[in-house]
Amino acid sequence: MNTAAARLFAAVLSLLALCGLLASLAPAVARAEHGKLPAEGHAPPVIELREALFTHDLRTAPVPVPLPDTWSARGLDDTGIGHYRSRISLDTAPTTMWALCMARLSDVHEVRLNGWLVSGSTLEHIDPVVAGGHPTMQWISLPPHLLRAGVNHVELSVAHSSRGGLSTVMIGPAAAMAEGYLTRLRLSVMLPIWLNVAGTALAVFLLLIWWRRRSERLLGSFGTLWVLIAACNIAHYNMVDSASPLAVAALFGLQVVSGALLCRSAMVLSGRRHAVAAGILQISTVVLLAMAVWGGLTDSLEDVRAGSYPMVFTGVALSLMPLWRETSRLRLPLRCALAAAVVGSMLSALHDYLYWRGMTSVMDAYWLPYALPVSLAIVGGVLIKRLVGALHQVEQLNADLERRVIERTEALQQANQAKTRFLTAASHDLRQPVVTIGLLIDLMREQVPLALRPMTDRVNEAVSSMEDLLKGLLDLSRLDAGTMRPRLQTVALQPLFDAIASHDGETARRKGIALRFRPTREAVLSDPVMLEQILRNLVSNAVRYTESGGVLVAARRRGEELCIEVWDTGHGIPAAHQRTVFEEFVQLSDQRGERPVARQSGHSGDGSRGLGLGLSIVQRSATLLGHRLQLRSRQDHGSCFSILVPRARTHLPQPISVSGDARPLADLRLTVVEDEPAVRVALRARLEAWGAVVETHDGLTPLRRSLAARPRGHVGIDLLITDHRLRGATGIEVIEAVRRYGGPVPVLVITGDTAPDDIALMAASGLQVLHKPFRADALLAAITRALG
Repeated sequence: MNTAAARLFAAVLSLLALCGLLASLAPAVARAEHGKLPAEGHAPPVIELREALFTHDLRTAPVPVPLPDTWSARGLDDTGIGHYRSRISLDTAPTTMWALCMARLSDVHEVRLNGWLVSGSTLEHIDPVVAGGHPTMQWISLPPHLLRAGVNHVELSVAHSSRGGLSTVMIGPAAAMAEGYLTRLRLSVMLPIWLNVAGTALAVFLLLIWWRRRSERLLGSFGTLWVLIAACNIAHYNMVDSASPLAVAALFGLQVVSGALLCRSAMVLSGRRHAVAAGILQISTVVLLAMAVWGGLTDSLEDVRAGSYPMVFTGVALSLMPLWRETSRLRLPLRCALAAAVVGSMLSALHDYLYWRGMTSVMDAYWLPYALPVSLAIVGGVLIKRLVGALHQVEQLNADLERRVIERTEALQQANQAKTRFLTAASHDLRQPVVTIGLLIDLMREQVPLALRPMTDRVNEAVSSMEDLLKGLLDLSRLDAGTMRPRLQTVALQPLFDAIASHDGETARRKGIALRFRPTREAVLSDPVMLEQILRNLVSNAVRYTESGGVLVAARRRGEELCIEVWDTGHGIPAAHQRTVFEEFVQLSDQRGERPVARQSGHSGDGSRGLGLGLSIVQRSATLLGHRLQLRSRQDHGSCFSILVPRARTHLPQPISVSGDARPLADLRLTVVEDEPAVRVALRARLEAWGAVVETHDGLTPLRRSLAARPRGHVGIDLLITDHRLRGATGIEVIEAVRRYGGPVPVLVITGDTAPDDIALMAASGLQVLHKPFRADALLAAITRALG
């Protein structure tokens, strides 16, 4: 980007430099064309008058002077009226249109040919200062009947308010002189105008960049400065013929503002604070503008300009001097280009001031309209190159940032995968003893005397707490694996409320808080299992973190939706942490909810606070269902979790509960394959207590030996119960072995795996799966579903 920008501005600068060179060669080109004599037999030659008789007063004798003539160079006052007389000799009278062409002739003049007035008006009784004559290019057409064979007299009277004098006078056929005059006009008038128009376009480009990036104040200041300078230069050429005092005052005001803005831009570019200098600049600008208005109203504007221009020039020069130190970071060619631009502009300004004061030749011209576009283009190129360089650095920083983000993301993904692997392994190993304890405690509760029932109930509650923790990990793994597919159906809310009330009511009573459910006949469209899981987590969380008061669960209509709300009177959640609480493994560090931590180890009389997975599971489940989850909370006042669910017009009947028969599996032949001895023994005891005939194996090899002893196709198995992760084999291999011998035997897979890939594999197999840990009622329900 830097190279392309540099090449672009190099091309622009080269073009502007070429235009300036052509402008500087314009007078020579015109003189060469005018002085060239046509070949014999062609049109009459163009005559150049290089000498004339001059007098300030027609009553005094004229003196010969060479042309071009500058009054101040001869020690005369450069204001006033002057009279020039010359003559030309023609062999024959012309028959075509002729013309007089002067590079410098006052715009207040009187031109006569052979006594005939051909341009201007009489200058008798005219005040040259008031008339405001200035030397300009002039073209005067001469009808052929005004010229005669022999001697022809040319009289030119001029009135000057400054820069008095006259250039050489060209006279000849209009057709022969027109091209040279137009060329000079294009180079001396149109070229600087178009240079400044092009500069204005570049300045507008800089202003557009500043408009989109307000931090680039330097580009905005410089673009505004460029527009003002271009406007001054263009106005100079449009006002030179008839400039009223107010128009000249306005032009002077623009020049003052341009100078002040240039000083301001220099201060910004230096990167230093100049409070005193900025104050002086503001005061000086206001004073000079006031003087411009005063001069325009009192006809003393020329005196004001004469005294003000040196002040403006000095202030700009002083403000630009410190910038040289700031360019030390630039390459030498750019530093030299900037130095040339500044020095060239300063010299041009000094020259133009001397020319305006009449201290140079009448043939001279203003340099700033040529120099400033080139200089400003150089400075603008440097500024844009600086901007492009800064943008390039930003792109590199963005690329580095993206690379770091990718690296951090990969590291986080690896850490997350490591966490998942750890939780999978840990939870699998924990599930084996928990499922054993759960099955055995169920058996024990059926057989112990009533006196020991409270003790077994306490053990059962502890086991239930451990099961809840492991089920939370399982639910999270299912959501990560993407195996949970919502099965939307009509769900009545009151049975759901009753089930949650019976589950969490005892905990609330032990804490001394009220758990209330507002009765409702409403039904919603949702997945009944996932919705119950969401509400159970919200209610359990509210009961767990409420120390006094109570918890209220209610459903309110909101149009076509139903808002299920869980209110509590806990300590509330600060606004800064209301997003954090939905992250996994995050809980509030104390009962006032002032700081989130990875896990809470304290107690509040309700048992363990858990692993901090409940709200994370709630949020992911709600997102999967398309239900909006909302949280409102005020510290020290409590919280309200709400979920918006589509309303349903009717609700389906509730499923029939499992039969309470003491021997629901009587005479069924079950084969259990489990490599954990404790789990295998507990399963056998539980299944035999239900009346089943149970055969157990600790792996695939002993199962194959048992199958080999039976006739193929008659394995005598009503239901196969197998663990998924076995030593040296998988549950899928066990199922294939049994079905290869005995055909389509019903299967129930029990597993403690929580890895997302394993869960997805089980879901895709279509088998009946029961995740560890589980209790006796869940095992019986799964067996019933597997048997069909």
